[in-house]
Amino acid sequence: MNRIARYLLALALGLSLSPSGAAAHPHVFIDAGLRLNYDDAGQLAEVEVEWRYDAFYSLLILEDQGIRPVAGGGLAAEDAALLAGFDWGPDPSFEGALYLAVEGRRIALQQPRDFSVALEGGQIVSRHRRALSAPIPGEAQTIIQVYDPEFYVDFSVPQMPVLRGRDDCRVDLRPGDSYAAADAYAAALREALASELAAASLVDEEMVTVNIGPVGAPEMRVACGAGR
Repeated sequence: MNRIARYLLALALGLSLSPSGAAAHPHVFIDAGLRLNYDDAGQLAEVEVEWRYDAFYSLLILEDQGIRPVAGGGLAAEDAALLAGFDWGPDPSFEGALYLAVEGRRIALQQPRDFSVALEGGQIVSRHRRALSAPIPGEAQTIIQVYDPEFYVDFSVPQMPVLRGRDDCRVDLRPGDSYAAADAYAAALREALASELAAASLVDEEMVTVNIGPVGAPEMRVACGAGR
């Protein structure tokens, strides 16, 4: 189970959600925003990531940490520092919900840096930066997806990514399909539970982890210059 899922599941259990409520997926809704940074050679070198949590889970996180907004609805500097990077951890299997590919080849990303957290309109907004392990030519069509393969978090990308360093790019944003993701999750969960029952193992379905991959994920196709 990834870092976000573990943290938010702990919150849910701590608040004694009913079994029927706890079993529903997804538990968390996040609007993701991206900024693509191109270097002086016109290569895609870095992605700045913003996660805007839904108001309900924002409230749970604040209550869990004993944080109260300051006048005006923001966070005190010490509270913002406390929360910075709260949705990351040392788990090496957590890929950060951000996936880049060129010609079917996965592009490796470095570990995140420059964490920050703000409270805007009652929603926690978490930000970080991910440098590519090696910059890629801007002319190469880059496919960018944002998703949680365990579907604990439902990511959406409501706005086009912002591009910095080039002004000759074409971006095709294809919204995700939460219904397709939910159907895939339900089918995978049924299969997993059937396997557990066949093994005579009694298991809480909330503790079963399934992977639906990129089914229903938002997708952006980006290419610049001659590659458009």
